[in-house]
Amino acid sequence: MIDARSRPRKRERVLTQTAAGTLVLLDLDGGQYYSLDEVSARVWELCDGEHGVEGIVEMISAEYDAPAETIYEDVLAFLEEMLDEKLLVVEGA
Repeated sequence: MIDARSRPRKRERVLTQTAAGTLVLLDLDGGQYYSLDEVSARVWELCDGEHGVEGIVEMISAEYDAPAETIYEDVLAFLEEMLDEKLLVVEGA
């Protein structure tokens, strides 16, 4: 479960590659590919185990000039999906 204090971190054994302006993730364990749009790719970059969800939301909100409430819901949904796919681990929940 992810909340505002969680610090998501990319799981090892997930490779990234940029192709045609899209960030592509490859889960080496499952063999699955995932493509991320610009905003999702930025959220993925910030998943380093140091930034908390609140911090990620603040940065995305400032960078894309969007309301933090909307960004929070979208970021949480993306992070939960990545967690379900076992691409992220969560620290400090």
